[in-house]
Amino acid sequence: MKTLTKTQYLYITNDLKAKGLSKGFRTELLDHVCCMVEIQLSEGKDFSLAYKEVLNTFGHEGFEELKQTSPVVKKHRRHTISQILASGIAASIFMLVFGADAQEPPTISPLDHYKRITSNFGERYNPLKKKRDFHRGIDFAAEIGTSVQATAAGTVVSVSNSLGGYGMKIEIEHSEGFITKYAHLSEIKVKEGDLVTLGQEIGLSGNTGASTAPHLHYEVVRDGEYVDPLNYFTARDKNMDEQVLYDNPKN
Repeated sequence: MKTLTKTQYLYITNDLKAKGLSKGFRTELLDHVCCMVEIQLSEGKDFSLAYKEVLNTFGHEGFEELKQTSPVVKKHRRHTISQILASGIAASIFMLVFGADAQEPPTISPLDHYKRITSNFGERYNPLKKKRDFHRGIDFAAEIGTSVQATAAGTVVSVSNSLGGYGMKIEIEHSEGFITKYAHLSEIKVKEGDLVTLGQEIGLSGNTGASTAPHLHYEVVRDGEYVDPLNYFTARDKNMDEQVLYDNPKN
């Protein structure tokens, strides 16, 4: 089978980027599009015609649908996609790459390399209020600028910035009623409505809002209830040395 030249590969990469797809989904889609183009090339078609036919398989509307990911539109995504992606091969690839809802429950740490947890989920002493209260997430000690990743595929439903409280914050909606929140960031690299993939960089940790030191505050909400984020880490994460993982006990 014929393979793409470096120039052709870069052309497809830049063209998909120009269509406004999020980085994570664009990366996953790229391999499938290139494979389809190489099949066309092996059938004797020239590059421009082959790439055009592959794009026609997905359709302009299909790419536009991927960008329209607000909670309202998302509810109708499966039905809409099935209509606009009339081609069986396109629909199959879409489902393979994006899944039914392009979402999943959280499963990993928001930091690629584990950092010390300085405050756990549950009742704790609040240094700002100078009294005990309920901490709705966990805090990781992290230098300003540490990469923060999405803990599951989902849709960015809120991006905000406040002088107090959470400071710079991202909220992502996932399947099974999950929402994850990432707060006190120094930089946000996604916008409301973006589709994100598991492990995709969404921002950088910081010290914004009501924060006494650089750190990442991370919350997990399920069906409107705050739950302990550590319950949704992988077994590998859970088996970390507790002396490294915890800075202070829950009680």
